[in-house]
Amino acid sequence: MREAAKNLVLNLVLLMLGSLLFALGFPNFIADWGLAPFAWISLIPTAILIRRIPWWASPLWGAVYGYATYSLFNYWLATFNPVSFILVPSIYAGWFFIVFPLLKIVDLAFKRYAYLAQTLVWAAFEIIRSKGFLGYTYGTLGYSQYGWRSLIAIADIFGVMGVSMLVIFPSFLIAAYLLESKLVPGDSELGDTRRWNMPSKRFLVSAGIWAISILAANIYGVASKVNYSESKKWRPALIQHNVNTWLTGIDAWRQSLKSLIEESEDALGKNPDALIWSETSFVPSIEWNLKHRRDRNKVALINSLMDFLENVDVPVIIGNNDSVSEGNKKLDYNAVLLMDGQEIIGKYRKIHLVPFSEHFPYSKQFPRLMEYIQTQGTPLYNKGTEFTTFNLDRWGGPKVSSLICFEDTFGYLARNFVREGAEVLVNVTNDSWSTAVACAIQHQSIAIFRSVENRRSMVRATTSGITSVIDPNGQIIERLDPFEQDNLIAEVPVYTGRNTIYSRFGDWFEKLIMILVLPTLIAASILIATRKHR
Repeated sequence: MREAAKNLVLNLVLLMLGSLLFALGFPNFIADWGLAPFAWISLIPTAILIRRIPWWASPLWGAVYGYATYSLFNYWLATFNPVSFILVPSIYAGWFFIVFPLLKIVDLAFKRYAYLAQTLVWAAFEIIRSKGFLGYTYGTLGYSQYGWRSLIAIADIFGVMGVSMLVIFPSFLIAAYLLESKLVPGDSELGDTRRWNMPSKRFLVSAGIWAISILAANIYGVASKVNYSESKKWRPALIQHNVNTWLTGIDAWRQSLKSLIEESEDALGKNPDALIWSETSFVPSIEWNLKHRRDRNKVALINSLMDFLENVDVPVIIGNNDSVSEGNKKLDYNAVLLMDGQEIIGKYRKIHLVPFSEHFPYSKQFPRLMEYIQTQGTPLYNKGTEFTTFNLDRWGGPKVSSLICFEDTFGYLARNFVREGAEVLVNVTNDSWSTAVACAIQHQSIAIFRSVENRRSMVRATTSGITSVIDPNGQIIERLDPFEQDNLIAEVPVYTGRNTIYSRFGDWFEKLIMILVLPTLIAASILIATRKHR
């Protein structure tokens, strides 16, 4: 009984240590910009825990790990939406309810070489969870290395998963060595009966291949660095008005417009090439309210906006709620408008909506959940369908495409915009609902990879941070301090000199991982069944 209690306590310590190390590897509640080295060892306690627990208990341990890890990692969701803070950790409890047994199966099946299969399984999990309605890329381990520019350069070939594989592997390798060497207690049935000695040949070979891969990645990163010194420069003004437009009501919207105009007028005095406002920086739908004129306050606010735009002679990109009538139904979109003075000459409607807070397609299946979401004042939108590119050539500018909010966390979106001709990526974001700087930095750290994957510059105009300019190498050229009203004008390199492998072929490396993981799991199941039969 006492031995069982000790084992339980040790397993709980391993679980919580693994959750903490994972969270610390990213921008976190202790270090705003993150402690990236922790990411390389963050899965060691988890891998040891997998060895120690019985297979039948692995789903339960996985559920606890998933909930604890994503509560720590996404702690800032508590200030965003109570629904999201409950649902996201719960969803990951469900994910790891499945992932832990799979990790345990390959550990049982392959024993001494299980670390190879476990790396593959974890990578496949990172891929699958980023797809579909619940797609969520925060927590992909490759993103933790956003500051190591020579390493992340391989994203222009492999996407972020190339970096992730390099980060995931050492944890499982080190854990396997610690278990086999008896430096940590594991499952006696699977553990090596020898006393501690030097690492065996297979560990040395595996570590050597990984080290060579890291070296090769950095050599490639140095050799492939983009030289954009001769590229055309574009000087947009990025407006950070620092007013949370999630706050509803005409008074909040008036204050928002007042701050936007103040910063825009200051920026216009420096002769920028364009003005860029953040996501839903102007909330009332411009077209809808001017057409129907049902709310005098909204119409008056739009007229104030139009009075300002009348004398602006550069293009203005504005985040706005866009509403249209279809039959007897009003459809709302989270949109970006391209304004030429008072005229709307371009429009992009957000394609990948935030689950639960912007989009919930299962209202008929889960009516009570839908009712609860609506009671939280959540703005539900319809999906856009077109990868729109704004051509600013008439103002001497580039072709740009807008990624709205967390759309810059998905590689396929940025890639499709580039394939449609985008020369500069524009991200408009409202992260002002969170008072945690780490939240905004987590978002920006992911956006950096979109620039590297496609070798395109990105400008980020945010409500309260992080407003910045990212070059094609993933370097932040300029940025504003978060939670301050300000504007940023920087020379953005319009580099189009390289059509990357990622831009051309997309997530081919992800597909390769998925092709490999399925037969691996099948082989593991067959091996276990065969041993039991014998």
